[in-house]
Amino acid sequence: MIHKRSIPVIYRWARYIIGMIAISGTILTAYLTIAKLTGTTVYCGVNDAQILETSCKNVLNSRYATVFNLPLSLFGTLAYISMSVASLGPLLLKSEKNKNFIKKIDEWTWQFLLIGGTAMAVFSSYLIYILSTELYSTCYYCLASFLLSLALMIFSILGKEWEDIGQTLFVSI
Repeated sequence: MIHKRSIPVIYRWARYIIGMIAISGTILTAYLTIAKLTGTTVYCGVNDAQILETSCKNVLNSRYATVFNLPLSLFGTLAYISMSVASLGPLLLKSEKNKNFIKKIDEWTWQFLLIGGTAMAVFSSYLIYILSTELYSTCYYCLASFLLSLALMIFSILGKEWEDIGQTLFVSI
């Protein structure tokens, strides 16, 4: 009797996990974008509210918070939306017709998820560096976005059986 090799759980659920992480990032950065565009104060928690509110304001009103007169969080929102679409979109294409096309879309989106997740994690790392060395502030939204982008990168690496992981990681960098 021939047994099919079982698919590891992470491979079956990775797109869903990446999609949920990306949707969470979309909500987080959309909140910051709307707050910035409307001039609303962001909510920074109950404990040490005064200190955290000042830190949040310092970060969100700093010169690093805008690019081309647009909030940096808007670009984060767009990045998280694109990661959501790339991770969940192929799940909607399951069909017996056009199997080759669906397989190509699956491969392309995995490459995009890896490159996008890596780029987001690297850029978020840079922003955390700026946060700690230039702004000397604590921003839990920034830290949350960093952790979400890091999780996107990790799950895009671990969520698929890559043919050559060394080459794949080189391509993403």
